[in-house]
Amino acid sequence: MIIDGLFIYHLIKELNGHLFDARLEKIYQTKPDVFLFVFYRQGQRNYVELSLNSQSMGVFLTHEPKADRVTSQFLITLKKHLESAILKEIKQYETDRVMIFEFITYDFIDGPVPIRLVLELMGKHSNLILVKDQKIIESYKKMFFEEGRQLIPQADFEFFPSHKRPFTEMTLNDLDLPKTIVDHFMGISPLLAQYMYEHKRLPLDIPFKPTRLLKTQKAYMADIFPVDEDKIHFETLSSLFETRQEIKRKSTSSHQIFIERQLQKYVKKKELIEASIEQSIKNLNIKEKADFIYQSLIPLSEKRSSIIINDQEVLLDPNLTLNENAQKFYQEYQKSKRAITHQNEQLDLTKELIETFLTFETYYQISELDQLIDLEEELKIYGYQTKKKIISKKKNTPPKITKIVDEDAIYYIGKNSKQNDYLIHQIAQKSDVWFHVKGAPGGHIILQTNHLNEPVIRKAAKLAALFSSLRFSSSIPINYTEVKNLRKIPGKPGFNVTYKTYQTIYIDLDETFMKTYLNSSLESKSFE
Repeated sequence: MIIDGLFIYHLIKELNGHLFDARLEKIYQTKPDVFLFVFYRQGQRNYVELSLNSQSMGVFLTHEPKADRVTSQFLITLKKHLESAILKEIKQYETDRVMIFEFITYDFIDGPVPIRLVLELMGKHSNLILVKDQKIIESYKKMFFEEGRQLIPQADFEFFPSHKRPFTEMTLNDLDLPKTIVDHFMGISPLLAQYMYEHKRLPLDIPFKPTRLLKTQKAYMADIFPVDEDKIHFETLSSLFETRQEIKRKSTSSHQIFIERQLQKYVKKKELIEASIEQSIKNLNIKEKADFIYQSLIPLSEKRSSIIINDQEVLLDPNLTLNENAQKFYQEYQKSKRAITHQNEQLDLTKELIETFLTFETYYQISELDQLIDLEEELKIYGYQTKKKIISKKKNTPPKITKIVDEDAIYYIGKNSKQNDYLIHQIAQKSDVWFHVKGAPGGHIILQTNHLNEPVIRKAAKLAALFSSLRFSSSIPINYTEVKNLRKIPGKPGFNVTYKTYQTIYIDLDETFMKTYLNSSLESKSFE
């Protein structure tokens, strides 16, 4: 399924026709990444399936409610804020792959309260974000970065930054080369750009005709495929969604499942620890109760069920004397002080584990099948198990490194921790240049060249962007520096490095071009 900005444009028109002013009755979660919304309007129920799965992402009307049920903290938050809300409108953010569901909830005190659900259909980075007053209430996928766009509760919500113009501003004079169209206009997929270029048609002038190719199962909201291809047409985009065939995941999906489950576990643990810290901080105030007991001049040998403190009743254990109650409060105060120290240590450790598994998630996405054995060795440390018998590598066997050879440069790509460690300490020379996406997980790129010029730097930066978690973003920041400036972080594995001297370049990634470039020019090589 090709889901781009034009596809979203027509999908929103279809959904608004059925869901405008509908009440959201129920929300279910049928799979870890699939939700079912039940809307009611004018005596009729509409079932809407929303999938964040990278292989089957989308949102569509369905006639068969799914029976399976799972639960999550994210589902609980959605139900709390959206069930019984009225859907006033579905909008598109400019012409990007972003849908905004505008709801109105009703509060006894505040009256009508607007709240929005933002759906970002971005492949592996598809996300669902609940927003109120421009603050994030909750996000299905949380993103923790030192700077830039944050996807965590209470952060300010912002859309992906982009320098591209909406395709609604296009004119026939803008129908230049397909790559130019994709680079300059938001929401245009490469296949659509090719069709527009060949037929000299603007996006909104292309007839709506949902189509699926029978051989490859590729589908789109219009028939922009070659005329000699066997194809089938549909009346609606929802029917196009419902009839799609499930794309088989690669046989190593157990790695991804393990990583996702670990991430969910540690994110939930982080929330519980933060709640415990908050409660422990509140418990620090209990010392004031003990102090007041001693300052009250009430005989400490008395037993009472309560006393009045600052016009507020404080409940006491009636089986204990005032002195014993005060000592109990002091003990709870000391216990809370010790707990906060321990809880903060656990919180730091949990945050580190979340960052580790976010890195593993990126490594999984950018690794080839024959390179996953290195990642698997790392996952086993955290409890990953496989039923497959995998031939273990001999000790000290170097990992397979992706190597790209150009006339004026050589690029090495590290796609996991073991490869990155080997690149930095075994392959790279001090004068080589190291590239890495800024503030996010990604592969390490080593550039060897005698001609360090802008085209070479930009190509290395594009590779760093492509093999990173920010590959679907715009203006991706890439840091680069000479290898001699890298310093190993004490107590961390060798691929963890820090640096003070560096430069930053911002890259807009044409992923289709990069993949074509890689397929035609890379070779995998094992270094002795």
